[in-house]
Amino acid sequence: MSTLFNALVIDDDSNVRTTFKKALQHLGCRVTEAESAEKGINFLNNTNFNIVFAALCVKKIGARAVARWIKANRPNTKFIIITSWKGQLETAILSADGIHGVVHKPLLFTEIREILLEQLG
Repeated sequence: MSTLFNALVIDDDSNVRTTFKKALQHLGCRVTEAESAEKGINFLNNTNFNIVFAALCVKKIGARAVARWIKANRPNTKFIIITSWKGQLETAILSADGIHGVVHKPLLFTEIREILLEQLG
């Protein structure tokens, strides 16, 4: 299968990164993994990504800060939060931070596929 999109997954949980990697590769993406927000931003400085998935709670730098960095420096890159929190996230705050969507844990292939298609076609 040819590569359709370039994706970055930022999460300190290797199981989450592996799940995303398998799902996204199955959907035709080239996947880069980062276990910290700092490493993710380093990858973003050197590589163009179509989409970034990042855990809401990442050590030191939170996902919202990463989203704001992407909005300022890579405005064409879509940003999706990964969270296990089931509460309602404030749409206006998400939009202001440059967050395009949310994926909930436990991760489901269908939800990953849906958001990928919704954001990148």
